[in-house]
Amino acid sequence: MRITKVERVRGVNDILPDTYQIEQYIKNTLSQCFESYGYRPIDVPLIEYTELYLKKSGEDIVSRLYDFVFRNRRLCLRPEFTASVVRAYLDNLKSVPLPVRLYYMGPAFRYERPQKERYRQFTQMGIELIGATGAIADAEIISSACQGLDHLGLTQYRVVIGHIGVVNKFLDNLQLETRLRSFLISNIETFKKEGKQTVENRLQKIFPAFSDNYSSINESATESTNKKLADILQNMKENEARTAIFELLDSMNIGITGTRKPEEIVDRLLIKLKRQDQTKQLNQALEFIQELVQIKGEPIEVLKEAERLLSNYSIDTSSLKQLHEIVETLGYYNIDKGRISFDLGVSRGLQYYTGMIFEIYHGKPGEERQICGGGRYDDLILNLGGKQETPATGFSYGMERLRQALETEGKIRENDDFVDILVVAVGEEDYGYAITVAEKLRKVMLKVELDVRSRNISSNLQYATKQNIPYVIIVGPEERMAAEVVLKNMASGEQQNLEVSEVISKIKG
Repeated sequence: MRITKVERVRGVNDILPDTYQIEQYIKNTLSQCFESYGYRPIDVPLIEYTELYLKKSGEDIVSRLYDFVFRNRRLCLRPEFTASVVRAYLDNLKSVPLPVRLYYMGPAFRYERPQKERYRQFTQMGIELIGATGAIADAEIISSACQGLDHLGLTQYRVVIGHIGVVNKFLDNLQLETRLRSFLISNIETFKKEGKQTVENRLQKIFPAFSDNYSSINESATESTNKKLADILQNMKENEARTAIFELLDSMNIGITGTRKPEEIVDRLLIKLKRQDQTKQLNQALEFIQELVQIKGEPIEVLKEAERLLSNYSIDTSSLKQLHEIVETLGYYNIDKGRISFDLGVSRGLQYYTGMIFEIYHGKPGEERQICGGGRYDDLILNLGGKQETPATGFSYGMERLRQALETEGKIRENDDFVDILVVAVGEEDYGYAITVAEKLRKVMLKVELDVRSRNISSNLQYATKQNIPYVIIVGPEERMAAEVVLKNMASGEQQNLEVSEVISKIKG
C-alpha cells in the first residue's frame, strides 16, 4: 500500500536548528535590552476569545483570523499580542503601581496570502508601556526599539514617526458617522500608495449610496425630495422608512425598473437619503487626507508644512507640538537624527491608535522592508473593560524580518559553532571512560557530543569538520589508564595529551 506523505501546512515554516539558534540569539539580545529599561517578561495564551480582537481592531480583521467555534465558544488563535497583554493586565496586574512595563515574544497567526517574509504563522517580540503619557513615554518606546537594533549590530535602518491625532482631530470636527470614519482611517495607507481615486472607487463599492449610478430611479424626483426625506427618515425605524419610500414613489407614479429587485433599490436609496447630508463632509475629508499624506520628510520642515495645512482647516495643532517634543526628547538618547523622519500619512491601517505612531524600515532605498512598528493607544484599556482611562504605548518587531535584516548586513552566520567538543572512544571497552569524560565537561556547561555510532577516528574527524565542532577528544586504553585524553584542535591540527581539568581550563580560557 502506497503511503502518502503529509505536507507542511501552507504559510507556516519549520524552524531548523541553525535558524533556531539565530532566533535565540536575537531573543536573548533584545531581552537584555528591554530589561535594561525596566521591562519584565510576560507570556499570554495562544487562544483567546475572538471578541477580544474584534473590540481592538474591529470587524475588518475577521477575514484574517483563525476563528472557530468550539463547544459554543467563539475562539481564535492570537493575531498579535497587544490585546492579549492588555487583557492580562486587566485580569492580573491592575493593582501594580503604574507604569507597568512588559515585554513578550512568541508566535502569532493571521490568514494572509503567503509571500516572502509574510507568513500565516510568524513571530513577534515587543514591549507595552501601560500607564504613562506624554513625549517622555513615547520617546522611551521609540528609543528602546532603536537600542534593540543597535544591540544586534544593525546599521541600515531609519525611523518614520507620525501622529494619528492629526486625522482624528479633523474627523472629529466633521462628525462623520462611525463607518465612514473607520473606512477613511483604514485606507490612509491606500491614499499614500495608490492615491485618492482608488479610495473613492473603494468607497463607492462599500457605500454604493455615494455612487452616481446606483439605481435607475428618476434622479430629478429624488433630488427634489432628498432634503425632506432625509429629515423625516433620520427618526424612523428601518421598516417604517422603507414603507414610506414605497408609498412616496407610488403616489408620484414613479416606477422602479432595472435588473435589481425593487426592495434592493429602495434600500440603497434609503442609505443614500440617510447619508446624503454627510457627502460634503466626506469630500472634505478625502481632500484633507490627500494633502496630509504628502507631508513627509525632515522633522522641522514637516512640522512647518503641517502647521500651515492645519491652520487652513482650523485644526488644533497640539498633535504637532507632541511630535516636536518627542523628537527633542529622542535627542537625549543620542539617537542619530539623520535616521528620523516624519510622515503624517502613517496610520498602520489600524483604528485603535490615538496618538504617536512609528515604523522602522531596514535596507537600502528601493529594497526597504518594515521590521518594527507601534504607537500610542490610550483608549484600548477602557474599550477592553477597564474601569478608567489608562494611557498606553508600545511596539513589536517582526522577528522573521529582523533575522533577514541581520543576515543581509552579515551580522550573523548561519552555522555558528553549537557543539564545543566531540568525544570519541577508540574501542567498545573505552566507552565507559568516554562517558565519564563527557559528563565532567558538561558539568562546567560545555556542549559535548559523544560518538554513538562507533565510527573510526578518521570518520569522526570528518564529521567534526562538517559540523564545525572545534575540538575532538579521543580516548583509548592508554588514555584510560593514565586518566588523560587526547585533545585535538580542529582548526590548527594540534594534539595534546591532557587531564580533563586541563582541557576545561584550555577551552574555557
